[in-house]
Amino acid sequence: MNSYQPLNDYEIIALMQEGHDECFKIMVDKYSRFISKKIHKFNLAYMYDDLYQEGLIILHKSLLAFNPSFNKTFTRYFEQNLERYLISTIRTLKSRKHMQVIHYQEIKENNHRVHENSAYYYAYLKDMRNILTELEYRVYILREVKNCAVDMISKSLNVSTKVVYNSLHRAKAKIRVHFKD
Repeated sequence: MNSYQPLNDYEIIALMQEGHDECFKIMVDKYSRFISKKIHKFNLAYMYDDLYQEGLIILHKSLLAFNPSFNKTFTRYFEQNLERYLISTIRTLKSRKHMQVIHYQEIKENNHRVHENSAYYYAYLKDMRNILTELEYRVYILREVKNCAVDMISKSLNVSTKVVYNSLHRAKAKIRVHFKD
């Protein structure tokens, strides 16, 4: 192992690509602080252990895929690969957080009706019956009031799921217009 110490990065990479896996330890020693620095730069220290392991995997893949004929240093090549991974991690986390907030709000507003219906609830239902077609009314009641699954609604009303979605969309639009004031 110590016989590889006087070699430069390109020689170590060439040896790794030839199958000398013990050279990876040298590169890990050299680039471990670099990986840590990038994780902290992207403010992902709370996920340090997982991202450090991913950084080592990216280092290994970068060592095997590196081609010096592209006139780029290995450090820059590895940095680019690591930064792209960290950026995609951040995007994924933001996307999941955003979707979680949206779904939580939707579930809270539409699915968990733990309060009593207002005194005007039945008057609203009567108004809806007057402004909606029979199919729209039945779909709306089953989906929005009783919270039934779309598949179950389509089977019980003997219509396709597309008809259920379209009827629900039309019903909501009519209700919005009617109760706008």
